[in-house]
Amino acid sequence: RKDSALAKKTSIAPEDLWDLPLIISRQTAHDPVLRKWFQRDVSQLNIVSTYNLIYNASLMVDEGFGYALALDKLANTSEGSNLCFVPLNIDSEVHLDLVWKKYQAFSKAAELFLKRVQERLGRS
Repeated sequence: RKDSALAKKTSIAPEDLWDLPLIISRQTAHDPVLRKWFQRDVSQLNIVSTYNLIYNASLMVDEGFGYALALDKLANTSEGSNLCFVPLNIDSEVHLDLVWKKYQAFSKAAELFLKRVQERLGRS
């Protein structure tokens, strides 16, 4: 939240989060890069909830339940929002997978989106 002490930081170090209530994605709990960054086993962290959709996590953060770990630009952090994004102080890239059915019938918008992603990644 914008009224949190963490909101004033330019980046977040592992020790900043060790004792705070965390809301993490289910995938994050198994991410070896993040576990190494935390310098602690996941069982030692104060994980109060996990999420599949960042929107749900953003509602919990807005209500003060904890701090969500998420990628930038996925949650509403606009001027009218109570939320903000502060990056982790981490020297690593996040691995993401985009998966679809091989013979899926897409809407025009989804088809265009997939085409643009493939062009951007140099794949067809």
